[in-house]
Amino acid sequence: MKNNRMIVTVVALLAIFAFSVVMVVAGQPVAAVTALIPSVALGVQQIVQAGTGVAEGRRERTAAQVPDREEEPRG
Repeated sequence: MKNNRMIVTVVALLAIFAFSVVMVVAGQPVAAVTALIPSVALGVQQIVQAGTGVAEGRRERTAAQVPDREEEPRG
């Protein structure tokens, strides 16, 4: 499972790099390319998480233990 995730991540990063090179060659300013990188990287991260299911950080968390308390009588 980790190998598949690594492969998808590397391919996605290569795609971002290729996309950036194509934009610069097409005449877009470098500032425009660098402005798009964070949003594209976030999209790649979401695709990787969607492909692998539940995020790793969420698997480790357990429900918070709340001690039971007796209800106090009202009135």
